[in-house]
Amino acid sequence: MKKSLVGFMALGFVFTGCIGDSDDEKGIKVGSGGEKNLYEKVLIKDGYFTDSRDNNKYKIAKIGGHYWFAENLRYADSSEMTNLKGNIRCLDNKPKNCEKFGPLYTWTGAMDLEDSYTEKEAGTLKAAQFQGACPNGWTIPSVKQWKDFLDEVGILNGDEGNGTSLKSISTWDKVDSVPGGMNRFGFDMLAGGRANNDGNFQSGGKYAYVWAADEVDEGTAKGFSFHYDKEGVDGGEYYKDHGMSVRCILADEATLTVEGDLDSSYIAEIPFDYGTMKVGGESYKTIKIGQTTWMAENLNYKTENSWCYNNDDSSCKKFGRLYNWEAALTICPEGWKLPGRADFNALIEYHQDMRFIRSKDEWKNDDGLNFWGFNLLPGGGFKAGDFFDAKVSAYLWSSEANADSESFALFVNYYGDASVKSYSRGAGYSVRCIKE
Repeated sequence: MKKSLVGFMALGFVFTGCIGDSDDEKGIKVGSGGEKNLYEKVLIKDGYFTDSRDNNKYKIAKIGGHYWFAENLRYADSSEMTNLKGNIRCLDNKPKNCEKFGPLYTWTGAMDLEDSYTEKEAGTLKAAQFQGACPNGWTIPSVKQWKDFLDEVGILNGDEGNGTSLKSISTWDKVDSVPGGMNRFGFDMLAGGRANNDGNFQSGGKYAYVWAADEVDEGTAKGFSFHYDKEGVDGGEYYKDHGMSVRCILADEATLTVEGDLDSSYIAEIPFDYGTMKVGGESYKTIKIGQTTWMAENLNYKTENSWCYNNDDSSCKKFGRLYNWEAALTICPEGWKLPGRADFNALIEYHQDMRFIRSKDEWKNDDGLNFWGFNLLPGGGFKAGDFFDAKVSAYLWSSEANADSESFALFVNYYGDASVKSYSRGAGYSVRCIKE
């Protein structure tokens, strides 16, 4: 089981280090453009970066430890960046598609290199980072950066395909055998197609191709592709005169200022595959995570030895009821049961970062992300006549006893701790049932 876990005007390049995989020692001959200063000030405000060259705004996603454009690059001013002239096309030759998907750049256009480069200077020098057509403080990602990014996504998304996690929800054609795009991390990879070197196009709606900075030889360079009928992401070698999309990554040397929060509104649009179950005539959402189907809401069925937080009925409607362990053992309907310790430990192992299962609101200081629809609420607890920890902790009873007077429960707090601990059976905690 897998574990759990976006400028520079192009004048030249920096010659510090090798780009690409350790087993590919080819680099890029820069010519006489000179070095660039990568120590650029970059401002991300309320989740967006504004390109000072044309005032285009780009949504930014932070995935793992890096900031990425969460939109395809749209810079197309060939009067200012002359290497773009003749090196950008709109999908199906329709200008509206450049607005929607961004231009399709040849590799030399994306890298801001003269076309003659492919004939004269290929593969003779190495460089660490390339701004190319990206804005100040941003660069064209290398193969290594793409691979590291995909590895991090694979750690964070359980056993979901990386392509499924990263593709946009709305621009992809559907096929019954493959899940649609989930946009799980807000990367929003659009199905922008490709411009072929014969003048035709690879279909929008079916494919997306993005450049990496690494070249292969005179005629080809590295890139990655997303497909409507595949769950994963493919690396490949492509003719440099193909037209492909560009995503930019923050330069290592850039000085970053972040004001406000990154935009997480995409989470509300994730198409969670909810089911339903009933307890006492009331319906509850369910969600499958890994191999286990969970209730996606806290139980709110009144029994003896159950309480609303602070004896307030409105708390029951929001957080569910708090049950002692004996009541919790009997409350799940036929075909459902209380989770065991192994079920909770698998949930922790599957995600690692508990923000992914915590609800988007109600938590003190640091709300969750609810990537998977589990929607864990901080319902707090009850013990010896006192209520405690609402909005800061969640406790969910397990089916397993520890000692004569204690049983196990999942504990998750607002700053990220998660563990299965032993608690007094007389305490009142929340209940989530799992399908048998």
